[in-house]
Amino acid sequence: MNPLLKYQLHTIGFDGKLDELQAVALLDAVNKAYNKADEDRIFWEKMLNASSKGTTKPTQKHYPDHALTRLSKINKRYEKLFPNKKPYYFFYTKDADGKMLSVSASVMGMLGFSGDEFIRQHGLLLTQGLYCDIDTKMLLPKYGYNMPYEISVFTHKGEERTLELTEYPCFNDSDEFIGVEGIVRDITEHNKVNHKISNMLYHDALTGISNRLHLEVLMEKLLLDNYHKRNRFAVLFLDLDHFKHINDTLGHDVGDILLQRIAGSIQRMLEDNDIFARIGGDEFVIVMKNIDEIDLTVKLHELMDLIRQPWEVNDYELNVSVSIGVALYPEDGKTIVDLMKNADIAMYKSKSIGRNSFTFFEEHFNTYVHTEMNLIQDMSSAIDNGEFLFHFQPKVSLEGNKMVAAEALLRWQHPKLGLIYPDKFIDLAESTGLILKLGRWVIDEACRSIAWFNEINPQKQLRLSINISIRQFQHEDMYEIIKTSIEKYGIDARQLSIEITESIMMENNKEMAHKLNKIKSLNVGISLDDFGTGYSTLSYLDKLSIDELKIDKAFIDAIPEDGNKNILLDTIIAMGKTLNMTVVAEGVEHEYQRKYLEDKKCDIYQGYLFAKPVALLEYLEYFKAKCKEEEG
Repeated sequence: MNPLLKYQLHTIGFDGKLDELQAVALLDAVNKAYNKADEDRIFWEKMLNASSKGTTKPTQKHYPDHALTRLSKINKRYEKLFPNKKPYYFFYTKDADGKMLSVSASVMGMLGFSGDEFIRQHGLLLTQGLYCDIDTKMLLPKYGYNMPYEISVFTHKGEERTLELTEYPCFNDSDEFIGVEGIVRDITEHNKVNHKISNMLYHDALTGISNRLHLEVLMEKLLLDNYHKRNRFAVLFLDLDHFKHINDTLGHDVGDILLQRIAGSIQRMLEDNDIFARIGGDEFVIVMKNIDEIDLTVKLHELMDLIRQPWEVNDYELNVSVSIGVALYPEDGKTIVDLMKNADIAMYKSKSIGRNSFTFFEEHFNTYVHTEMNLIQDMSSAIDNGEFLFHFQPKVSLEGNKMVAAEALLRWQHPKLGLIYPDKFIDLAESTGLILKLGRWVIDEACRSIAWFNEINPQKQLRLSINISIRQFQHEDMYEIIKTSIEKYGIDARQLSIEITESIMMENNKEMAHKLNKIKSLNVGISLDDFGTGYSTLSYLDKLSIDELKIDKAFIDAIPEDGNKNILLDTIIAMGKTLNMTVVAEGVEHEYQRKYLEDKKCDIYQGYLFAKPVALLEYLEYFKAKCKEEEG
């Protein structure tokens, strides 16, 4: 890698965090540009040096007369050396006082001026780097020995061009500084390429806003500017809630458009001097400056309201929310690392309390994050160590109030933390990919439990339902996994039912319908869970052999105590019955809810009103007792 490029990337803290193919292409292009610039600069320096050494130095201090003669010889040599470079280069000389003496004829091809016209128009611009230190033979004060500098000029036609000037000091036989020779290169197009490269390096390709690298550069500058001023600013870490769900169900093209629109809307509401960057798939960072002059909580509410609005994408109306963590400078950190880390921790706290909220960082949040990281580390070995288990909740018929099946609910018996519920670890399993390993365990354990129950209680076989993650359908051959477990334990496939959410059908209707119907061919039951809370489409229902429709608890909670109608719930029950599905209500906690469901001809309910989820042995004893009651 070019040494200068290497040094500059190190200086700005670039750690190579780009997509692998992008990074390779980008760095290769940048490296080639730097190497080409080095080659050009060395070439021209050698040419200037050769011209200086190859020409008799003036012996008098009346430099202009000798300079004109010298320039004539130099121009002729340049004409021979660079016959194809005339439109891109021209040469000049200046005396020891910085006065322009002559310009090569090639300036006409580049800028449309004659030499004399150029001197009158732009001569004063070419006075930088004039002074020479005799001891070091360096042009001072700014540029050092033979260092190029840039100027902007307008051509004869009024077009703006950027020129790079490289100058070389000239001395007489007494080593007295008598003037400067210079070469001018048109770098307008070169700069345009560099600008494109800079955009690739510093900006997010999808949304056009700053990327993580640019964010760090801007924040570093902000911290340096505030080192003495101590102006307060806020770092906001934003994570869209359940965005992976949109990508998984509707496809990445829909997700990308949504990200672009959200980013554009956020950018329009920010102040010009605020910093806005995308640092991950659905993660953004905003740095709001001068927060003492604004009501930060008002801004946060405006930001959340903006994101919560309905978004129309490819005929879908999408509703999203955001979890935000806020870290303040200098209270919550004085470095980029500390501010970003603490804003991220505060964001996770927002997620843990139900999402769709913002949280200001507090020091004790670190404990929460460490706990979560420890759970991730423990989870893989927990599967192998048999720390996961099922609790069983009865499913009860509304007609006769009899137990007809059970749902297996996952629990984690952590050796140090005790019993952990799914809301604490399922999202972590999804985000780390451990859900695939855990999902295979769930299927195998369900079939094993059914077989064990059948052996212990052959008179009443267990019908058991389990929850399946959408990621399992995307990345696993669910048909083979289920078929293998059924055959392994020798159970009747009709005893097993898988519960899916309607979001599974949104990514690729045909593919998912094929996978589910293939599983259905095993005689495994298919249950549609949380119905009514996902995307509002029923087009997939006639493509699947769904046995059971489960109504989400939110609809059950909305049943009025006074017995008045709940039209939406009534419609769902009627629709399920019309489609010949068994209708199940979950989360039933009160007798008036059970009575309402019974009146509306709902088939099955489950919830605390009848029984809480219990371990297998306890469920078995409970089941036996209920069977005796029913027989009595």
